Amino acid sequence: MNILIYKTFYVFFNVIEIILFVYIISSWFPIPNGIKKILLTLINPFLDPIRFLLKRSIFNTSVSDFSPIIGIVILSYLQNVLSQLIA
Repeated sequence: MNILIYKTFYVFFNVIEIILFVYIISSWFPIPNGIKKILLTLINPFLDPIRFLLKRSIFNTSVSDFSPIIGIVILSYLQNVLSQLIA
């Protein structure tokens, strides 16, 4: 039962990572507003706490947003922890 829960979270983190990657790519290329709103709705609950912490750190810049990069690092770490729990 525990392995099923771990694998479910692992797949969930993979889906969030893919959505985050599409969000990053969409910032470089023009995409329709409807798709951009869907991406923001899906990814903002994950990125807002990271942005909140970045505003109060030394990485506070108005030029670039590092929250997607930090989000990918956090997701990779969580996937690594879960894969070690499964094995």
